[in-house]
Order: sequence, then C-alpha cells, then structure tokens
Amino acid sequence: MIKRIAAVDIGGTNTRFALFEGEKIILKERFSTEPVDWKKTLDEIVELCDTHKVESLGLCFPGPADYKNGNIILTPNLPGWTNLNIKKYILENSKTVDKIECENDANVMGLANHHFFGKGRGDVTQFFTISTGLGAGLVIDNKIFTGSYGLGQEIARAPLGSVYDSKTYHLLPFSVELYASGAGLKLRAKTKGLDLDAKEIFEKYSTNDICRKLIDEGIDSLARTIATSVAFLNPNLFVFGGSVARKNRWFVQEAIQLAKTYSAPEHFHNVDFKFEELGDDSALFGLFHLVK
Repeated sequence: MIKRIAAVDIGGTNTRFALFEGEKIILKERFSTEPVDWKKTLDEIVELCDTHKVESLGLCFPGPADYKNGNIILTPNLPGWTNLNIKKYILENSKTVDKIECENDANVMGLANHHFFGKGRGDVTQFFTISTGLGAGLVIDNKIFTGSYGLGQEIARAPLGSVYDSKTYHLLPFSVELYASGAGLKLRAKTKGLDLDAKEIFEKYSTNDICRKLIDEGIDSLARTIATSVAFLNPNLFVFGGSVARKNRWFVQEAIQLAKTYSAPEHFHNVDFKFEELGDDSALFGLFHLVK
C-alpha cells in the first residue's frame, strides 16, 4: 500500500503544507508561523496531517539546526523555537504520521530541481538560491550531500568576495553573501550613503555609479563562487533560484560568462545552466522526493 505523503515548509513568516498524490500536489494550505508560540504552529501541522491521514512527512525549517534529529538549535526569526525538537513533537502528537525526514530549504530545492530536470544516478546537481541571502544545495547520485557534520554547502561566509569590505556586519571579510544577495547589496549600499533595497539598486544600475559598482562586484563574486563550485564538484547541472536570480537573470548570466574565464574551459563543457521553474513550490517538491 502506498503511503500518504505531505510536505511542510516552515518559514520565518508563513508555514506551507502540501499533500501529494503520486508526484502531484493535490492540496495546499498556508498559515502564519508563530514566532514565539511554536505549539500553535505545530498543532496546526499535526491537525492537517491527521485530517488527511498523512503517514510520511517531509519537513524543512530555518537553521542552524540538527536536521537529522529534527531539532532547531537557533533561528533569529523564530525566537521561541530555540532548542525545539520539531520531529519528536509531531511524532508524539500525530495519530497518523510514523515517518519524518527533515532538511533545510536550499538542500531540498536542489533535490527538487535535480529531479525536475531529469537527473538521476551518476548526475551531480549544484543549486544556488539568490534571494535575501545566498544559499546552496548539492545533490550527488540522487542524494543530498551535507558533509560530515551537516555544514556542506553553507556558502554564505565563503571568502569569495571580489574586494575586501571592512564593514562586515554579521559576516566575515570577503563573505560572498555580502556581494551576491539582496540583503548584502542593501547593507553595502548603506555604507556608501544610499538607502536603497536590492530592487532599487538593480533599477539604478545604468544611472548610478555606486549601484553599478556594487552590482559589478556582485557579479564578480558570484562568478568566483560558480567557478569554484564547478572546479571542485564537476556538476553536470547548475540551477539558480531565489527572487534576486529570478528577477535579474542577466546578473546571473553575466556571472556565468565571467566564471568561464576564471577556470579551465573543460570544467564547463558538460554543465547545463538552468533557472528553476518550480517557483515557490520548489522546497515542497524537494521534500516529497526526500521522504518518498
């Protein structure tokens, strides 16, 4: 008998629930994530699972976290959830769920795109999400790779920024997220006297010298990150997602072309560069593949 599968994406603002039949979503629900009263949010998840007789559940939530055991360690946007074992609570309170797999959103987005673009065993998919922050996921032989302690692909602080920025905020000098993310662009603009968000910085690229310099440095930093990934991992699929990437494809495309000048040409011969097509459902489909 085929088990009933659902996926839940717990975000800092909203929680999304999806019920699957085969490989299709047949029902979606969205509700607010309670930043302090975690029990209210988890009880809504339990109720949805029991109502729809869910047996296998894929779950992603913000980190840092111990995803193997389903435990949030600390997440700034959900202050009441510190040291909370989500997996244990749902298993103990649901009448139907008997299996839960947990992972972070970038990793399951990578898994979703690996399958969406028809990759399988023997294939390597690298996924970058460029949004408020910069995240990544790696899939090898249909499995998410997270390293020996779960920190593989945590690239925000990778020292691949193109110039030294002494004003590092919560990051470190050369942290690539400062240069190639929405929040990073906004922070760097502020130190140069511009109170602009990422959308406004991109809009002023052709008319404002500071905005142009910020974005050009972002392109260079992203190019270095792409070239490094291709050299180390030899992926045959490289997918870009996230709001900044989706709305500014030229930014990513420029970085890809520049990356090709930063590494040996043969590294790029068999790499298929794509933009994600699953949109907001990417994490949900990835969770389905994780738990099925």
